[in-house]
Amino acid sequence: MPINTGYFIKEAATSFKRNWVMSIGGIVTIFLSLLLIGVSLLIGSAANSLITGTESKVTIEVYIKDDANQTDVEGLQRKLQTNSLVKQVNYISKDQAMQIFKEQMKKSPDVINNLEGNPLPASLKIELHDAHDVNKVVDSIKAAPEFKKVCDRPDSPDSSLHYGQDIVQRLFNFTRVIRVVGVVFIVMLAVVSLIFINNTIRMAIYARRNELSIMRLVGASNWFIRMPFIFEGMIQSIIGALLAIGVIMLIQFVALPKIQNTIKFMSFGISNSFIWLISLILIAGGIVIGGLGSWLAMRRYLKI
Repeated sequence: MPINTGYFIKEAATSFKRNWVMSIGGIVTIFLSLLLIGVSLLIGSAANSLITGTESKVTIEVYIKDDANQTDVEGLQRKLQTNSLVKQVNYISKDQAMQIFKEQMKKSPDVINNLEGNPLPASLKIELHDAHDVNKVVDSIKAAPEFKKVCDRPDSPDSSLHYGQDIVQRLFNFTRVIRVVGVVFIVMLAVVSLIFINNTIRMAIYARRNELSIMRLVGASNWFIRMPFIFEGMIQSIIGALLAIGVIMLIQFVALPKIQNTIKFMSFGISNSFIWLISLILIAGGIVIGGLGSWLAMRRYLKI
């Protein structure tokens, strides 16, 4: 027997009108939940962009003593460049290090003027493909015999390595917590939406209990009775999702540019394509939540 989709949609619309107070309550609840989910995804994307930008700045510096054999320095540099975890290795001479320092301290010329000669050492600056591999690369540097020959503190080689050890570990711990909390929060909001849809459909079932009993007596199948409620839950969820998408579009194209202009030193990096992806996620999520919530309500409360 073919499924009459038009009939089910019509019945869902009739039930929507008949129980419009509960239906609007369900839509508002789904709208708020999906809006929070969408905003959470936006914030997560912005935070991930900032975190990724910060992690990309994690580098390792190997300080080299002034009388180091250049052959040993080049040997260490070549060995590091062959490491698959290493993106790039740059040699920074003493003169280059001083130029960089002067650029950084140009607003404090007294510091530069009080320097005698050039106390800064040459160094190897190591960039990584993935900042999380920093400890592995550091261990490989310590194990290299060339490192102990060229480091500026042969009595304490670890002091010749600089990569913000404590800060790096705190950064990784913080980013891990932020990502876990974001996932848990989104799951919680989805469960709340599911519960409210469940309650809305349960009230609709209760209001039509006599009509459903008659349909059952005249031979209507279980799925014939259930489908309008599933469509009703999905319609409510789609309307709530569209409202949430509208607000997210306003945030993206109206609010975020103003915030970006105010906080110019931070880049949120949220593309329009990601906004459309969020829109698809909310619509698909709304359909799943609406359909699943309705199915659970009937499974539990509709005795047929």
